[in-house]
Amino acid sequence: MNVSELAQHLNLSPTTVSRALSGQGEKYRVSAATVQRVRQAAEKFHVSPDPLGTSLRSGKLGMIGLLVPDITNSFFAQLARCIELELRQHGMTVQLCDSNEDAAVEAKLLQQMLGRRLNGLIIAPVGRTSAEFTRAIESSPMPIIMLDRIVPHLNVPTISLDNVAAGRLAAEHLIKTGHQRIGCLRGDHESFTDRQRFRGVTEALADAGFEMNSDWISGSGYTQAASLTGAGAILDSDPRPDAVIALSGQGILGILEAAQELRVRIPEDVSIIAFDEQPWSSFANPPLTTVSQPTQQMAVEAVNSLVEPTSRPSLVLGANIIERKSVQLRKALE
Repeated sequence: MNVSELAQHLNLSPTTVSRALSGQGEKYRVSAATVQRVRQAAEKFHVSPDPLGTSLRSGKLGMIGLLVPDITNSFFAQLARCIELELRQHGMTVQLCDSNEDAAVEAKLLQQMLGRRLNGLIIAPVGRTSAEFTRAIESSPMPIIMLDRIVPHLNVPTISLDNVAAGRLAAEHLIKTGHQRIGCLRGDHESFTDRQRFRGVTEALADAGFEMNSDWISGSGYTQAASLTGAGAILDSDPRPDAVIALSGQGILGILEAAQELRVRIPEDVSIIAFDEQPWSSFANPPLTTVSQPTQQMAVEAVNSLVEPTSRPSLVLGANIIERKSVQLRKALE
């Protein structure tokens, strides 16, 4: 049964039934008794509002745009899934675009998405902005919220990790377990996220009286190839660090591959901490100690910020360490 057939069954006009089902009964002076009768019948016969008709009246599609830098990155795949499931609870869907870690592609996709009849836009930016990207954000006719790799100078709500604290958390865990020669595999050095995490690591080392050898800092991007090159340089250095922090989720793949190629044992030779928690982290050999982000909370907060009309402030969330066997307790500097 559709809306028209339900209207005929109730001896009401299709317009009245549609308004009752879409929550606009009070606005158009449909009596509370009629609204209740319509909803009870709709539940009985499994009738829901026509989404196309609703979108044509509102000028919106009941859809949120989601722009991510790399859907093959497990963190963004998990985030996208959480957002999609949360939107489903609100009767909405998601339109996903992948910028492939390319700022120029990101700017073009953003322009295209802003031209569509979306209810809002969630952006996890590449992290290297252009004038075109900035102009598009600042002139957007729709609400926008940024996730993860935020762009600080743009005046839009953001939901992000406290990346300085997360970097500190990783370094302090290694220091607590007896490590003193700590290296860092970085991602894109221009990214706000990478800079903040690296800052947290270096601050924690300085507070403990340790210095990071420049040979133990490498990495130039988020691809597996860039991670492999950077990880290889760190693990092949002499002296070699006794621990390495991978500042991105993709970075751990490079470290694991480089360790295998160079026959470096984890954790006997080098302990590893990885951003972020992956579905396979507990099944790796050895199981990986990770810095875990609150992905589900990020998704819920982002969706609520767009589907509810109330103004919400930017949020900074905390990370936690999941301890596993990729970090070995060391008694003293070898």
